[in-house]
Amino acid sequence: MVPAGLLWLGPLIAAEGNPAAGWEQLLEQGWFSQARQVADTEAARRAVAEAVRAVDEANRGRTAWIEQADRWRLVWDRPEAGITSAQANRMVALGSQHGLHLVSLATGQPVWGDSPGGGGPLFPRLRPAMQFAPLRPGRPGPVTIAAGRLIGLVDRPLAGSGLGPLLAVLDLAPAAEGRLAWTCELPSGLPLPAAGLTATASACYVAWPDPAAGTLELISLAAVDGGLRWRRSWPLAAGFEKHLQSPVLVASVQHLVVVAPPGGELVALTADTGNECWRVMLPAMAAATASEGVIDALAATGDALVVLRRPTAGGPGLPEIDRLSLLSGNASAACRPTVVGLVKAADEPAYGPPLVRGGHVLWPVSRSPAEPARWLLVCRLPVKDSATDASAPVLRAVCRLTEIITEPPVEPPVADRMAGSRRLVVNVGEGLWCLEPAVEEPDTVQSDPS
Repeated sequence: MVPAGLLWLGPLIAAEGNPAAGWEQLLEQGWFSQARQVADTEAARRAVAEAVRAVDEANRGRTAWIEQADRWRLVWDRPEAGITSAQANRMVALGSQHGLHLVSLATGQPVWGDSPGGGGPLFPRLRPAMQFAPLRPGRPGPVTIAAGRLIGLVDRPLAGSGLGPLLAVLDLAPAAEGRLAWTCELPSGLPLPAAGLTATASACYVAWPDPAAGTLELISLAAVDGGLRWRRSWPLAAGFEKHLQSPVLVASVQHLVVVAPPGGELVALTADTGNECWRVMLPAMAAATASEGVIDALAATGDALVVLRRPTAGGPGLPEIDRLSLLSGNASAACRPTVVGLVKAADEPAYGPPLVRGGHVLWPVSRSPAEPARWLLVCRLPVKDSATDASAPVLRAVCRLTEIITEPPVEPPVADRMAGSRRLVVNVGEGLWCLEPAVEEPDTVQSDPS
């Protein structure tokens, strides 16, 4: 994530006409890919490589405890279908059919504003009491947490009103208790389940398909007040109609905003101006039986964009990890995790949407699409190994399959003070599960602030 206070440096460096002299400033911003490109001496290139290595090691170190867990225990769950979530700072933001919720990672109960039973949202606060005609539950939209704020898309409760959804930003400071900071009204024809959202300390980015115009829309709003910074639009690929219930993914990665509509295309734009940097189409998935895949998540290592894909719902085949250059979008490598052990050869396991935490990615795994998740497939995000040939197209994902236990716990629960560093909220299709390691862990586990 790019520090908000440094966004202005990029245009300044470019304007000076000597980009090579600015590699140190780019490095300070965390724009490692650009710093690597303009590093003009061997010493500069070594400095950038060392910074990238340190970032990747730090990301893995914060969540190294994930690799030590052989079994996971279900702590609490939210059974609503289609619910969305974001986890940060020992809190979980939820987007449900009733609005935006905020619950404790330790207990699954509301932090503020919600009823003890968890039935009411933080925003809009009156919606649970308005479940009569002509009002209706809304459609869940994406949510995220950034810079101490909960940002989410919520549908309007008035049936047939023609009102568009709202982008709502809530202040999570203890004194504010979820107070509404600002809202932005979006077009009435926006298909909410297909919208994508990401945010930084300086901006919010929202993308959605416009079925009537056949275009993909992307807007950048100022984080402080929701003012429009820029807007871009481009044609959708043919056949986009069948993907209108699949979400567009949006990610802020170093100096870029990357958008991935369903269908395999990725478009990268500069975060501060919205100028297009590159556009690529991912190849079909490597498995012959999984030629059509779903892009589930976008993540980043120190110097690359990582695209996480899996076969279409219910289809056979393993998930795939693709590594792309942030400068050109060119695919530098791809790998498929190898599953050995708990899944029998006769099974065709189904993989749920992945969760990315630090330097790791976790896929819920079940024996079939009709069964609940029974395992978590845990993989390290692959990073560039400087000891190998940089052009080598092979990545090795360090993976392991770990068991999920859904029976009531036998041992005492983890203390609330540790819950932020030892719990994960995963999407299992029919709801959200909060999991923690089923064995006692040392109290020296580092907290993951992301």
